[in-house]
Amino acid sequence: MKNVMELEQALSTPSQALVDDLRKVEGDLLILGAGGKMGPSLAMLAKRAIDEAGLTKKVIAVSRFSSTAVRKQLDEVGIRTLGGDLLENTFLEGLPDCPNVIFMAGRKFGTSGRADYTWAMNTYLPGRVAEKYCRSKIVVFSTGNVYPLV
Repeated sequence: MKNVMELEQALSTPSQALVDDLRKVEGDLLILGAGGKMGPSLAMLAKRAIDEAGLTKKVIAVSRFSSTAVRKQLDEVGIRTLGGDLLENTFLEGLPDCPNVIFMAGRKFGTSGRADYTWAMNTYLPGRVAEKYCRSKIVVFSTGNVYPLV
């Protein structure tokens, strides 16, 4: 890989198996926390697989989108983006119903001194999302990064 664009291209190239699997999935795909470490690549991978399958289902990416560049990149490839704070009840309740949800929201970095916020993001919010999407298929996905104690 010579640059980030080449890396992103490789990460978002779907396998034939993924294209075939997405043909079997009914309905749109909602990705919560899509602006994080792996979310943009996953959203673009799903969108490319859907396009290759010739399907009309949508990929909806939800995040605070602290990086406007990430949001713009997703918008440009045809992914619907919704920006807001999932801990704000009005925002969460206003999200569209969707039969397929990938939950990637969480607090992984900068947790020192903010145990309350970390708890809310990693415990309270998943429960609220499970309530909101109780009729949906939900997958929880995280990078699972482990860093040395430095």
